[in-house]
Amino acid sequence: MRNVPRKLALKTAVAISDIAFKIDRRHREIGMVNLRVAFPKLSERKRELILRGSYHNFARMVVESSRLPILNQKNISSLAFYDPIYGIDNYLNARKQREGILFMTMHYGAWELLPYAHALYGHPLSFVIRRLDNKYLDRLVRESRQASGNTVIDKKGAARRMLQELKHGRDVGILIDQNVAPDEGVFANFFGRPASSPSILAILALRTGAPVVPGTMRYNKRRDTHRIIFLPALTPIKTGNNGNDIQLNTEQYNRTLEKLIRQKPSQWLWMHRRWKGQPEGTENPVSYARTKTAAATK
Repeated sequence: MRNVPRKLALKTAVAISDIAFKIDRRHREIGMVNLRVAFPKLSERKRELILRGSYHNFARMVVESSRLPILNQKNISSLAFYDPIYGIDNYLNARKQREGILFMTMHYGAWELLPYAHALYGHPLSFVIRRLDNKYLDRLVRESRQASGNTVIDKKGAARRMLQELKHGRDVGILIDQNVAPDEGVFANFFGRPASSPSILAILALRTGAPVVPGTMRYNKRRDTHRIIFLPALTPIKTGNNGNDIQLNTEQYNRTLEKLIRQKPSQWLWMHRRWKGQPEGTENPVSYARTKTAAATK
């Protein structure tokens, strides 16, 4: 993908994703379950179109990720640029409040390209990832992610390292849109249903006072470019009760992510069991049972 012309790589990857959409029954069904939760009034046909677009988006993300090493400060503006309204000014205004901000993001658009491009524009950050099972692939991806000046933080024991980074005025990025174990988060509404959501972002924000800036990247197919989007820093909710504050701020974060996803739903990663966990003693109305059956049959 890196060594062929970019347009050919994109065309090929999208074609492969169309095949995957047809044969990958397990993840296709997960995506449809999620879309029924998020958009109950849409027809099945419209949900399928969104999900197919999500497969296309993932394919583009893979291509952009493979080509990160050939990007530099001279050519990045031809591929990715800041939104003229919701862009760099919101980020810089947050930095004026306090050096070292919390960068809230999700698996949306070209999420691997986002921090890489932002660093090439002169704003490196540290972000949390989980080690890949394949050691060779993990090293390859890690080196690629850090080539523009960013720093990778391993998920295991990440909290202490993130505190250190913030203390030294370095931005920290956290993906908060996927299901986590109950001891790692709180249940906060997401598209109208409780979803086990990471609490680490709210904990760090409340403890350090670091501004939380929502950021993402959106693809424009007609122009074949990516826009970097930063919303204004979120106003922290403080009631004096730490546990309640973590809950309320996490709910605020989910509402913000949901608003961004609704603007272009086909660019979010729907093929993840987002509502897998539910509060103890609560029956889960979202069933992924058929997806498990399909996987077992294979």
